[in-house]
Amino acid sequence: MIDFIYSVKSLIKIDQIHTDNNVFKLHYKFTVIMLIIFSILLTSKQYFGEPISCNVGSSESGMKEIIELFCWIHGTYIVSTSLNDTLMPGLSNEYDYTHWDRHITHYVKNSLHINSSSHIIWQKYYQWVCIIFCFQALLFYIPRYIWKTWEGGRIKLLVDDLRGPLVTPTWNVEAKNKLVRYLLNGRNSHTLYACRFTVCEIINLANVIFQIYFMDWFLNGRFSIYGIAMSSFHNFSPMDQVFPKITKCKYFNYGPSGTTQNIDSLCILPLNVLNEKLFLILWFWLYILTALTVIGLIYRMCIICSPGIRAFLLVGHSRYVGRKQAMIIIRELSYGDFFVLHNIGSNVNPIIFQELIEGIFEYMKNNKRIYKAHGGLIDM
Repeated sequence: MIDFIYSVKSLIKIDQIHTDNNVFKLHYKFTVIMLIIFSILLTSKQYFGEPISCNVGSSESGMKEIIELFCWIHGTYIVSTSLNDTLMPGLSNEYDYTHWDRHITHYVKNSLHINSSSHIIWQKYYQWVCIIFCFQALLFYIPRYIWKTWEGGRIKLLVDDLRGPLVTPTWNVEAKNKLVRYLLNGRNSHTLYACRFTVCEIINLANVIFQIYFMDWFLNGRFSIYGIAMSSFHNFSPMDQVFPKITKCKYFNYGPSGTTQNIDSLCILPLNVLNEKLFLILWFWLYILTALTVIGLIYRMCIICSPGIRAFLLVGHSRYVGRKQAMIIIRELSYGDFFVLHNIGSNVNPIIFQELIEGIFEYMKNNKRIYKAHGGLIDM
C-alpha cells in the first residue's frame, strides 16, 4: 500500500509559474491524476485478486485456465429478461437456447464475431478499462501540452526572479522600466498569445464532451444516464446490468470423437465491484467538469468584452492599485496585453505588481498616451 501511495504522490507536482487558471488545471492535473489512479487500482491484483474466475465443472487438467482466458478475451454475458430476479439477477436459463446455439455456431465459424440477441447483454469491456482510463488521461493532457508549446515559457522568463514573498534585489528601476517597455512598446502583439489560450479552453470543452460520448459508446449506451439511473432505480440496480459481478460464459470444444462439447460456466468478475464505483465517480465528475468549463468560457468571453471586468481583475492583484488608474490603463491596452499583464500579476509579489502598474501609468503619461473617457488625448 505504501508503494501505491508513493506512485500516486510522484504524479503531483506544484507549478511554480501559473500560466493558466483553476478550471484548466482541473482538466490536465486533477482529472489526469484521478484517471491514472483508477488505472493503477484496476491493475493491482494484490487488492482485488484475479480479474475473472470461472466455475467450469470440469476435472480436466488446465481446462479451467483455458476457459477463464477464453471468457476474459471474448467476453461474458447476462440475460436481460432475468435482471429482476432477486436470487441471481441476469443468470436465468429462461432463454431459447436453440436460437442461441445457432448464433454460437456462427460465432465460432466467423472469427468469434456474433450478433447478440436482444435478450443477451454482453460484457466485453472489462479487459479494456485500465487502458481506456490511460487513453482518457492522455486526451485530457493534450490541451495542456498544446498550450505549453504555444506559451513557450514567456511568463517564466518575465517573472522568474520576482515570485518570492519578499521584494528581491533584482527588482529595481531598470528591471521595472524594461518590463514596462516590453508590455507597451509591443502593444497588440500579444493578441495571438491570448487567443491561443482561449482556443485551448475550447479544446478542453470539446474534449470533455467527447469523453462523455466516448464512454457512452464504450458501455453500449449505458453511461450517459448512469448516474441518473443509479439515483432513481426501483426494481434492480443499474450496476447489475452495466457491471454485473456474476456472469455466464459458453465455451465450445471438440471431444475425443469429434462431437462439439458445450461447457456452460459461471464467471465471477471481482473488478466490477470497483468498476461500478469508479464509473459512477467518473460520470459525476465529467458532467461537473463540463459545467465548470462552460462557466469558465462564459467568464472568458465576459473578460474579453468588458473593460470594467479587466480593470477589476487588475485591481484584484494588488489592493494598492486604484480602480480609476486601472481603468485608464485598460483603455490603452488590448486584451492580449491585459492577458500577459494579468498572468504577470498572478505570479509576482503584489508590491512588485503595484510598482509595475505605476510604471505603466507613468510611461503612458510621459508619452502622452492617456485618453479621457470620451477619447480625447490628455496633453501632459
